[in-house]
Amino acid sequence: MKPVRVLQSILKSQEPIDIFLRNIVLLSSLTWNVLEGSVFENEYPSVFVKLYTIPIWRMLVLVLVILGALWNHSVGIMLAFTFFFYIMDMEVTMDKWK
Repeated sequence: MKPVRVLQSILKSQEPIDIFLRNIVLLSSLTWNVLEGSVFENEYPSVFVKLYTIPIWRMLVLVLVILGALWNHSVGIMLAFTFFFYIMDMEVTMDKWK
């Protein structure tokens, strides 16, 4: 039970470095969403395309969104939008090139 409390205290921290890191993650995901999410059928780097076909990659993305939401609700929402745009564009791109 003790490791759970330690994890909860880390995730709910209000230290200046925690606030700074949250803002960095929020701004970077907001920038990504504005640049990538506003373009229909955007081309992604070949690494992202290759990773998309691996099921464990999509599970890791889901875990990242959940951890982001536990850390801060705003971070979770922005990460969810980021990966939503990524997955939707990838589906269109892969169907288009079959």
